[in-house]
Amino acid sequence: MSGLYKTEGIVLKHSYIGEADTVLVVYTPFLGKLRAVARGVKRPKSRLAGHVEPLTHCSMMLAEGRGLDIVSGCQTVDAFMSLRSDLWLLSYGLYAAELTDRLGAEGAENRPLFLLLLNALRSLSGGVDPNLVLRYFELRSVACSGYLPELWKCVSCRHSLKATPNFFSAPAGGVLCPDCGAADRFSRAISPDVIKLLRFFSQNDYPVVKRLKLKANLAKETEELMHGYIACVLDQEVKSARWLRQLRVSEEKKPEGAKKPQ
Repeated sequence: MSGLYKTEGIVLKHSYIGEADTVLVVYTPFLGKLRAVARGVKRPKSRLAGHVEPLTHCSMMLAEGRGLDIVSGCQTVDAFMSLRSDLWLLSYGLYAAELTDRLGAEGAENRPLFLLLLNALRSLSGGVDPNLVLRYFELRSVACSGYLPELWKCVSCRHSLKATPNFFSAPAGGVLCPDCGAADRFSRAISPDVIKLLRFFSQNDYPVVKRLKLKANLAKETEELMHGYIACVLDQEVKSARWLRQLRVSEEKKPEGAKKPQ
């Protein structure tokens, strides 16, 4: 690749440098994660301003630079405006973007991860249950990155799992049978319904998954398990996951009529 090149991408985040420039982190379908400089974005007459905001699906023209490549042109494909007018939806979208940033490698093609993020933003923007979207996104994003947990056999003894309460060990990388789980100090109990849900997620795409009705207790158990597993895979918690918990706590302190439904 030399000179100018074109790619679509989703802006994951940006950081301002100098008086008017910004460094973008963009996830693309065929180039993986890339970093590029958008010149003069903060200037009032900038043609790029508005097209390079986080959670924007865009078409970019870039010029190769000595260090970072330079954005020479950009057009918005979808700004997912309904996300930007709702604090919860915006937070969900930023969480998906941060997880993509943490799991995606620079310069390594991972089109399934790009499409997964794109479908997640479309689904959140289109009114699909956020709990369903994010739990599916979590499992499939780690799968796209080579970290799909073992869900069918005990990760220790390799015996097929029975439809009884089992255990899940993040360090071990999957589900443990009752005997092996009792001997693993990092394991936690996992219900048969969570295993069924995660298996369903691993085998089906969005058009099928989005028709599910996820019960609150199942969503909560799955969220806790996936957050723990992701923190183990990444060796630290995703910052926006912590922010979502704090936001939820603040909402729970509000009077009943003022709470946002979850």
